[in-house]
Amino acid sequence: MSKPGVRGVRGEFQKIVATLLRTLLEEHPALLERQEIVSLMDAEHCKDVLDLRLPNLALLRHRNQGRMIQGHGRYWKHVYADEFLVCSQWRKEYHQANARALSRFVSALARRRPGDAGSRTLLQYVEAFDRHAASGKADSTAAPAKRAPQVQPTRQPGADWPAWPTPGDEDLRELAQAMTPFMRFLDPGIVYAVVEDNRRMGADWSSQLEALGIDPAIYLWENSPCVFPGVRRYAGSTEIAVFRKRARRTKVPPQCLALDDNDYPKHLWAFTFTGKPFRKRGPDGYQLAHLFDHKEHGNRWREELDIPPDAKEPVLPYGLFTSAANSAYVPGTFLRPTDFSAKLRSLIQRRAQQLYGRICRIVPPPLAVKPCEDQNWSLDNFQWSTPVGGMDNVPGFLEFRRERLGELFDKRHAALRTD
Repeated sequence: MSKPGVRGVRGEFQKIVATLLRTLLEEHPALLERQEIVSLMDAEHCKDVLDLRLPNLALLRHRNQGRMIQGHGRYWKHVYADEFLVCSQWRKEYHQANARALSRFVSALARRRPGDAGSRTLLQYVEAFDRHAASGKADSTAAPAKRAPQVQPTRQPGADWPAWPTPGDEDLRELAQAMTPFMRFLDPGIVYAVVEDNRRMGADWSSQLEALGIDPAIYLWENSPCVFPGVRRYAGSTEIAVFRKRARRTKVPPQCLALDDNDYPKHLWAFTFTGKPFRKRGPDGYQLAHLFDHKEHGNRWREELDIPPDAKEPVLPYGLFTSAANSAYVPGTFLRPTDFSAKLRSLIQRRAQQLYGRICRIVPPPLAVKPCEDQNWSLDNFQWSTPVGGMDNVPGFLEFRRERLGELFDKRHAALRTD
């Protein structure tokens, strides 16, 4: 079993945990459902399921919360999937109990997708945890021989707890009413300028993308608001390692001109308000939120968008990554609900459609934004802030993006000549 991303991790048991979380969050993220990720950020759930003993300590926490708890570093420095921190507090006296709990947890995940490559990888962790639980010694992270996971009764999370009520529709609406006045969308005039520039430059950029084996329709569909055609977010541990220069590129990333962490979607915003490209610092207390999923894996388009019955599957969603119509700045305190609440996500997506739907197609065809049939969630029932940004710096930005795309095309052609 390889050890990606475990620099600074001490102890063999800790390294097993660190590489397991790399597998679950980056290499094979389909193994974890979104709600399971939320549960792994809950301290009581982790105590119950994973036998984590320190109080108020969950397996995962969002990177924005930081590593420190009461002045002590309780999470590793490495940021998994560019979003999560992982608990580092695996005390030696609890290793056997933790190993048994982790074996049950990982076994249950592996059984859900028998035969899947990710599940086969999980079986290696199961064996490592089982051997450690039996011996009481820290197991090596070298790949153990594969065998079927031990079938053990899986404890149902929360089985010993009372059934507490969860937020109802009215509670969610109250939360939404508190959120919407603080959400910042770009002025439609800025988005329109991008769409018009795409019409002017689209034929040239499309031919250049196609010459590199990249389907231009992924980024430049009709009336596309994609800001940097060909730039997408990295996905999976290999692309992340190459992007961060921890590994060498062995092949060209598919269907893209360049990979990015999360800077390119912010250049338009930064130019609008500062007249300069994004420099790793945004508005205090706010973070950029994507409205529709822009990665191929785990995309929720089937739940969140309409598609005609006889239509073909949509193209890859990479063009939504830098789309001018697919982002908003949201206070950091509101990010988790906008990630995991379907009704809140729908509300924000429909607000984008209301603002930009007449000037562009905010999602690639044949997809369409779902209407809302519940009048309680009508956009008119919520207070929205006025769209932000002026046009003064937009011409400078359009020139900047043309130059940047020219540099990216030149870089790719130079790489092809050296290969």
